[in-house]
Amino acid sequence: MMYQHSDKFYAAIRILAGKGPIKKRLATAYDEHLLHLPIEERPKCIRQRFEKLRRIMLAVKPLGSESPVLATVRKMSEADANRCANQILAMFSEQERITAITRQSDQPANGTQNDNLTVGSYRSLN
Repeated sequence: MMYQHSDKFYAAIRILAGKGPIKKRLATAYDEHLLHLPIEERPKCIRQRFEKLRRIMLAVKPLGSESPVLATVRKMSEADANRCANQILAMFSEQERITAITRQSDQPANGTQNDNLTVGSYRSLN
């Protein structure tokens, strides 16, 4: 299950790293990939930050058919949007680090372990 959530984080990072205004990228990344991820299924080390980000991203009551995420991001400054994007990146990095450690500890200790944990954890952005 964590690998599936890691893919959601990765998809959000790809959107955040793309072209266009940061507020639009943040709203799309969060709304499409992170909004419905269960907090309790996050690694313990990022749960509190993930919950805080969720509160921030859903802080503004939407108008009409606008989503809460879109309403919130619309009211954010660009600096606040950048901070949220940086938090998503930091949580993704931490989650990938935990996943790599877990994968390493699950492998037999017969010398077949991958010495470079980060190579297998990240996929090309191309």
